[in-house]
Amino acid sequence: MKIALHVPCYINELNPEIARKTLLILRHFGLNVSVPKNQTCCGQPFINSGQPTTLPEQFNEIFKDYDYIVSPSSSCTSTIRSQELEVSKKMYELCEFLHDILQVRDIAKNYPKKIALHNSCHSLRHLLEGAPSELNIPYFNKVKKVLGGEIVEAKRDECCGFGGVFSVKEGFISYVMGRSKLDDLISSGGEVITGVDFSCLMHLKGIAEKDGDDIEIKHISEIIYESIFGEEK
Repeated sequence: MKIALHVPCYINELNPEIARKTLLILRHFGLNVSVPKNQTCCGQPFINSGQPTTLPEQFNEIFKDYDYIVSPSSSCTSTIRSQELEVSKKMYELCEFLHDILQVRDIAKNYPKKIALHNSCHSLRHLLEGAPSELNIPYFNKVKKVLGGEIVEAKRDECCGFGGVFSVKEGFISYVMGRSKLDDLISSGGEVITGVDFSCLMHLKGIAEKDGDDIEIKHISEIIYESIFGEEK
């Protein structure tokens, strides 16, 4: 398989370690993974704001020769999936790729801390990595299967309030939604909160730090990386 790693803009700028660890996770499974240096934004901020953009078409040109494109972000993945592009069906979020293509299971079953999983809206409702409560279908969660072990979740699978431009335009509402989600996740008994979208986690972490909550928050790639290679000192 010829695989490309897509690095979301905000991860590249704010936490490139997530991209590095995602790359090492994929290579751990013996995959031929490249990181195209000319890659650009998927176009999500413009599409969500109703603005015209050619970024998805540029994305398609950059990644069209790969068999799979793997991204540590369900929101970027769902953006490309929503477009009529040659690469749309080749695009996978990291845990989705591990579950569906590599058939990985229980990779973090011996993780030393109890994990609380935040199911982001894009992963749950766009990619169907889990069963959204409003569909009233039998419960399943691909991310939990990949991780294994005792994974707790919030009681309600509601939005955390980030929503990209929404958190800028409706800051107070965004905060209240995030506060509610954070309380729900903390009350679940988890020692570390994780999820597949760094944007959601960044939002929750900002609220936790502002309000003085003593809770660890890590991207899913960091949890998987530590389960494979051990925690970096």
